[in-house]
Amino acid sequence: MSSTITQLGRVTQALPSGGEHRPGQEKMAEEVAVALETGTAVFIEAGTGTGKSLAYLTPIIDAGKRAVVATATIALQGQLVDKDIPLVAAGLDTAVSAAILKGRNNYLCNQRMQELDRASRTEQLDLLRGSSPDDHLEGIKEWAQTTQTGDKEELDPAPPSDVWQAISVGADECPGASRCPSGEGCFSELARASAREADIIVTNHHYYGLNVASDGALLPEHDLVVFDEAHHLPEVLSSTCGTDLSGGRLRSLSRRVRGVLTDDELGRGLDVSAMELDNLLRDEVGNQISNGADLVEVLVTVRDRSDQVLAGLRKTNPKEGSDASARVERATLAATSLINDIDSVIESDESDVLWIDGSDNNPVLRRTPLDVGQILIDQLWDERGAVLTSATLPQALPSQLGLPDNEVERVGSPFDYEKLGLLYCAAHLPDPRQAGSRDVVHAEMAQLITAAGGRTLGLFTSYRAMQEAADYLQEDLDTPVMVQGEASRSVLIEKFTANPENTLLATLSFWQGVDLPGDTLTLVTIDRLPFPRPDDPVLQARRRLAGPSAFRTIDLPRAQMLLAQGAGRLIRRSDDRGVVAVLDARLANNKSYRWDLISVLPPLRRTKDLDEVLDFLEELDS
Repeated sequence: MSSTITQLGRVTQALPSGGEHRPGQEKMAEEVAVALETGTAVFIEAGTGTGKSLAYLTPIIDAGKRAVVATATIALQGQLVDKDIPLVAAGLDTAVSAAILKGRNNYLCNQRMQELDRASRTEQLDLLRGSSPDDHLEGIKEWAQTTQTGDKEELDPAPPSDVWQAISVGADECPGASRCPSGEGCFSELARASAREADIIVTNHHYYGLNVASDGALLPEHDLVVFDEAHHLPEVLSSTCGTDLSGGRLRSLSRRVRGVLTDDELGRGLDVSAMELDNLLRDEVGNQISNGADLVEVLVTVRDRSDQVLAGLRKTNPKEGSDASARVERATLAATSLINDIDSVIESDESDVLWIDGSDNNPVLRRTPLDVGQILIDQLWDERGAVLTSATLPQALPSQLGLPDNEVERVGSPFDYEKLGLLYCAAHLPDPRQAGSRDVVHAEMAQLITAAGGRTLGLFTSYRAMQEAADYLQEDLDTPVMVQGEASRSVLIEKFTANPENTLLATLSFWQGVDLPGDTLTLVTIDRLPFPRPDDPVLQARRRLAGPSAFRTIDLPRAQMLLAQGAGRLIRRSDDRGVVAVLDARLANNKSYRWDLISVLPPLRRTKDLDEVLDFLEELDS
């Protein structure tokens, strides 16, 4: 038995379960030890129940290496620092320090808070974009006097985004503690100082992506990075290595220079450019930019006006250490960042896609690199070892991230899926692309939910499909039906688990990261196979690059990942039981890709027999 497995055994013996033997966990721990020793990247698909956090933490802590763990969710960050890392350290009888690190705009800025508090009523309303200072500032000021972290996650309820933006700063406008009048007690700097001293730094994917894009400027040197829930990485890294421009960003800079520059025309010029950019973009939301010449013309004008603002800011001479000095410093940095991003868009080439995201009211121009592989080779893979893990990892993920020679290692779940439930494919239903197919799906959903006595999570690939199903089911069923959007995610989950007769209908944000163990959930329905939209502008560009292999390299891996994540909501513990019902006949009937999809699903006992499923659900409900 290897040293890694011996040490893992010491850790698991300290668990309340008393050291349950998990071969998948042991195999994963050995793979992590290899990544630590060789400085290479390993991709590990660890099924639900593997205990992957202990599997990667044990060899890291045992080796005394410095590591960064990047997660997709805030909840997992807290679990790692408050529970898992101390547990492993205790099991190994060693001391280890850990710290959570987030982007600057997650922390209260003391300087901006003081400026807002000292501002006139008119200035406060302007900075808060119309929100009443009386509704928020007093409570936040009281919290600011006692908080040790300044992390907005401590605020309950969370302040509106406009309010938080007025009392926080982004990385593109913060001058740093040494140049800020309130730098001595800066919460962001305190978090970074804590991270510099920590053995394990816990952060999020987005922050690590920004570290990659900034050539390692945000995080201290480390021996290993672990990406938990690594299936999110391609999209996150494409975003952080790209650029965003919007009218809202120009208006924000305009607000920053009011009262700082004596020439009001400079700020008004930015407001005019914001309107011009919005007008150009709003009719193309969801599409690639169609008129590059018009875009360049608008951006050149924006750049000229930003240059004029920057020149005006450099001519100011505020008293050192004053509020005015701090405002000038932040506005200067924001203007400089804006100019740099405009240049990156104007200079973009065929390796980038320019497309419009957001809404008609707030269109956002995004420059997204089509291939982040070379960036990662230069800034990540050649620098340190890496572990990329999730319950679902597409086989195409290494290639998407610049490591085509790497394979995904798969370690099995300890759950006996065949005894725990059924995978039902409704092979008799019409193709979901046919007119009228949704009515048939709704009727079958009603049958299944009735047999389950509620206890259902209904997953949909679009808001429209979800709402149509809600309209039908709320009329047809005798048990309660809740719909995403009626309340916050946390409130919906709380209500769902409180009443076993509830059905919760939701879209893509509930396909992953939702944990509903126990008897309150015995049925997960999936309305159709989650292939990506054919008109997604970034995927369209990537499909063109991929040519004839586009379906298998672009579309199918995404459908595999989402389908597996959705189906994975059902079995979260060894005593969970139930049915995953895929109400899309293509899973049974499409010979070209059905086994590619089935192969990534939990190995539940498969059936096409509706009566068998209804009997099974009724037995569970009895």
